Amino acid sequence: MADSASQLGEQLPTCAASAAVLLDILERVLHKRESEWLFLRELRVGTGHRNNSAQRLDAFALNCLPHQAMKRVCYEVKVSRNDFFCELKHPLKRRIGMRYSNEFYFVTPPMLLDAAEIPVECGLIEVDQARQDFCSVVVPAPWRDTPGPTWQFAAAMLRNQRRQFTERLSPAVAQQRFSFE
Repeated sequence: MADSASQLGEQLPTCAASAAVLLDILERVLHKRESEWLFLRELRVGTGHRNNSAQRLDAFALNCLPHQAMKRVCYEVKVSRNDFFCELKHPLKRRIGMRYSNEFYFVTPPMLLDAAEIPVECGLIEVDQARQDFCSVVVPAPWRDTPGPTWQFAAAMLRNQRRQFTERLSPAVAQQRFSFE
């Protein structure tokens, strides 16, 4: 039992790191223009702390240009087939991401899923970690006209953006020891 628990512990950071790498590549390839796109990771939908039950979106991209219809894209990263099939058993988990986005994509490593397994309301993007500059839209997500975000969602996006900005600005302070001789 200890072996399986330690294996699980080893897999979790790997999955999280792998998901982060997939999002890094996705952002760099599809949303590289910072003047055009806001790319938000681990976006908590809502601002309250009631039972800490607010849903999180793996990534959410907002196009800030009106002539691009202020396109909103939600991304759900899956690094294992088991995780994907668990998601399919609970379609309400996607409901919030689908409500606020015009397109909803699953993001996976190459050849993890078959195109026929993707729900009709979603798309599939494969990201190859070996090729740091390549994403492939395997199944295009259908466009959905959705209502604009609520004030609560807008506040959550701003809070997320502020957190990302402050994390980039505040590197760890290197402390030095002075000797007084």
